[in-house]
Amino acid sequence: MNIKEKFTDIEDYLASLELKMTIFENKESIVPRMSQMSQKTNQFNLTTRRYTEGDIQNFINNSNSDVYAFSISDKFGDSGITGLSIVTANGSTEMAEIDTLLMSCRVIGRNLEYAFLNYVIKKINEKKIINLEAKYIKTPKNEQVKEFFDRSSFGLIDEDDSVRNYTLNINNYEPKQLNYIEVKYGG
Repeated sequence: MNIKEKFTDIEDYLASLELKMTIFENKESIVPRMSQMSQKTNQFNLTTRRYTEGDIQNFINNSNSDVYAFSISDKFGDSGITGLSIVTANGSTEMAEIDTLLMSCRVIGRNLEYAFLNYVIKKINEKKIINLEAKYIKTPKNEQVKEFFDRSSFGLIDEDDSVRNYTLNINNYEPKQLNYIEVKYGG
């Protein structure tokens, strides 16, 4: 019997995994892994922007941007660094943009993306930024995340065949309640 078959509800199954997410902010020691993820992640990648280690380091060094990453472990083991988000601001508290949001395909299906977004938006809110922009850029492999921002309180501004542009007033964000994911800050 498959372990998932023991549960009637996906939330109960996910709770049984004992998910532990550790979030890192502007952590230089993991720049190589963050760059690697930007280069290779296709399925859960909202913009599919590819960045070198130097590019990631430049985001970290820029006071108008923040680079977040997460590692995940569960009762079966540690999946390592598997998520990345780069947020850029215009130097004021008016506006920021999610430049990159991606997650390794090996951890899809556990709602980790929502726990990660909750944390990133909390950090943006702490900086007193009011509006957050984001976009989905279509590729042949990322169709599954086409409506991720729609499911995450963002309002669709406009779209064409390949790009969907979103905005969010931070005060209107409705975080997903994911009590079965323990989130901690890892530096």
